Amino acid sequence: MYSKEAANILIFSAEYILFVPLCALLYHLLPKRFSEWWLLAACLFYYCTWTPAALPVLLEVVLVSYLGGLCLQRLHRRQKRTGPALAVFLLLTLSALLVCKYSQFFTSSIQRLLRHFGAQVTLQAPAFLLPMGISFFTLQAISYLVDVSKGKLPAERNLLYYLLYMNFFPSVTSGPICRAPELLPQFREKRCVTYSQVKHACLRMLRGYFLKLVIADRISPWISFIYSDTQQYAGLPMWSAVLLYGFEIYADFAGYTDIALGAAELFGFRLPENFDMPYLSRSIREFWRRWHISFSSWLRDYIYIPLGGSRCSKLRKYCNVMVTFAVSGFWHGSGWNYIAWGLLHGVFQVIGGVLAPVREKLCGVLHFRPQNKLRIVLSTLFTFGLVDFAWIFFRCNSIHSAFAVMKGLFFSGGTPFWDLISAQFTNGLLGFELVLAGILIVMILECIQYHFGSLYPRWLHWNGALQWVSVFCLLALVLVCGVYGPSYSAQSFIYAMF
Repeated sequence: MYSKEAANILIFSAEYILFVPLCALLYHLLPKRFSEWWLLAACLFYYCTWTPAALPVLLEVVLVSYLGGLCLQRLHRRQKRTGPALAVFLLLTLSALLVCKYSQFFTSSIQRLLRHFGAQVTLQAPAFLLPMGISFFTLQAISYLVDVSKGKLPAERNLLYYLLYMNFFPSVTSGPICRAPELLPQFREKRCVTYSQVKHACLRMLRGYFLKLVIADRISPWISFIYSDTQQYAGLPMWSAVLLYGFEIYADFAGYTDIALGAAELFGFRLPENFDMPYLSRSIREFWRRWHISFSSWLRDYIYIPLGGSRCSKLRKYCNVMVTFAVSGFWHGSGWNYIAWGLLHGVFQVIGGVLAPVREKLCGVLHFRPQNKLRIVLSTLFTFGLVDFAWIFFRCNSIHSAFAVMKGLFFSGGTPFWDLISAQFTNGLLGFELVLAGILIVMILECIQYHFGSLYPRWLHWNGALQWVSVFCLLALVLVCGVYGPSYSAQSFIYAMF
């Protein structure tokens, strides 16, 4: 396995904070023919600080998909069938992911199945190194191969640019999942940044550290503590852990994304947005248009639509939805709990589609128009409740433990809630209040942005001194309220595990 601790030492260390601007500065100062090689060296160095032994796996996926793209383009131009060749290259590209991430899952599942039928066998899969970000760069390679095979994209002949596309350090470990038409052209020209872009990049990275250090990393120990004993901490503590996990994973992943997009912007590169106020969604379908956007759009374009999408019978459409979400769950982790999480979202979408006519008719009777404020609030809260319920399966290590958590919601444990908060929360009751205040600030800002658009253009029109005051206030919040320091081990980015 990779070292999650080393990953976080890099992300939160002084070396990382110096690494990004220094690399960006040299990239802009060097001539183009040298700057791109400098960027590649920085990307490879960065990846090796995470999992140096896994670099050959990354290079294998890069080389297979690079050669596959050239081969598929030649077949397409000669008007020959690309299907068989595409299948071979996809299998070769996926092989590293299947072996490194899922071999133990397949082995244990087969063993349980055989023992169910009375065969007393013991199967043991070797423990393979799990390269950091393998689930992300594998999807990038797959989308590239499929697009080239369909003639939507010319194969990249410059191996240097393709290496940068597959191993661009801000996004290689946890996304966003970039498409070749979006990112590859940016490497072909010398990027430049304006003072406004530098300000935006720094502000975005600072917001990412706020989400991660002030909110996510304060919540994480509490949730781990409560989930460690679902009977002892049943009742109100369990409810708090279930509710707060939804905010932890959002602050964790959105925080990483802000840091990644901000770092890329310092180089002059634009990566795709990954979040668009997901907890303000009014339906599960809308939630997936706003949550992990680069992944959900990948599922739509390379799984759901090829299966037939919605241009088929309702039954087949709902089957396509279920298959797509099963793939989503399986991609996230090698456990049945992840598959259950994905299928739950599929079930929510199917039920929502089936009941849509009934819901609209009922809203008509109650005079609940689409823009009715009460309807908006109720649908938003209901959607959040469904999403937060599904997170139980995502957070637990097994389906059995997920049911134990659900059981704990309806029973009372033996320790008073506020005593647990004081004893187990970082900085006790004050830490708990800081988390609630941080969540409230984020949600208020997102509500304002939801109704009035992005706040950044308005911030640019502020007086220059006022801009810097706001930046230093945010920096002070991170420094004063964040959890870090020599005695503190930063919690792993949740999506870095995938």
